[in-house]
Amino acid sequence: MTETTSTETTSTARAEQDAARAEQGTESGGRPPLAGLAEAASSAGTALGRAAAYSWMVALLLIAWEVGSRLYQSPYFPTFSESAGAFFTNWFTTDASRGFVTEQFTTDLGNSMARAGQGWLISVVVGLCAGIALGVSARAAAVFNPLIRFGMSIPATALLPLAVVVFGVTDEMNVSLIVIGTVFPILINTMDGVQGIDRTVIMTARSMRMGKVRYFFTVLLPGASPQIISGLRVSLGIGLILMVVSELFAATNGIGYYIVLASRQFRYVDMWSGVLLIAVIGLLLNVAFALVEARVLRWHRESRKRAGSA
Repeated sequence: MTETTSTETTSTARAEQDAARAEQGTESGGRPPLAGLAEAASSAGTALGRAAAYSWMVALLLIAWEVGSRLYQSPYFPTFSESAGAFFTNWFTTDASRGFVTEQFTTDLGNSMARAGQGWLISVVVGLCAGIALGVSARAAAVFNPLIRFGMSIPATALLPLAVVVFGVTDEMNVSLIVIGTVFPILINTMDGVQGIDRTVIMTARSMRMGKVRYFFTVLLPGASPQIISGLRVSLGIGLILMVVSELFAATNGIGYYIVLASRQFRYVDMWSGVLLIAVIGLLLNVAFALVEARVLRWHRESRKRAGSA
């Protein structure tokens, strides 16, 4: 009887010690040993589920394309299998010395991406600088905000005839149209991000007599980075659209010019191969930017998780 009581007492003491350790770990910010593994598994499962859902949506869309085009049998709407065959024939090759891409791919897509890249980079520089300047100055924001909102309300495509008159059918025209369409999302999101930084953080930085350079890189830029990244992502998609639109109407090369030329020559299968190329490029750019966004804003998600758990 004494041994049984002693054993029960020992077991109870050990259970109390384990509970105390667990409680201490929770209070000190620790987590159960399997919590990280569970979160990783949950995140991986969510990512895989999202990818599977997107894959099914794309597959259903392509099947609908194939079935619909076979039923409708229109020369303007070839089947997906025909368009995919032309896609690989027109843009890719087995020649390793050319990087497995055709000369058409290098010429048209190279010119298009050069224009889109120039216009987007100019918008990034102008939008970030102007957005930060207006974000830190309430007076300047009050003066220029109506003009900015008015400029953003004008579709960039409506200015295409004016751009052609000013610049002619040149690369400068295409780049200028891309800049006009992509600078405003970056500027407005940057300005809103800077203005939305917690005032407590700003006052704390001022009380620490933080230098301007250090304040910029440790307070202002990180605090506004979620909004900035959002503006950059939106502008990237707009830039790709404006690249194609400007080349459809005023260009002598590029993927948009290739599409409209194939349409005028009644080569509709080749036209759809160009559309597929744009879709693939847009998808790859979106995935690449999402990876960069996840890397850059990792601290932001972790801080929100900590704030939520607190």
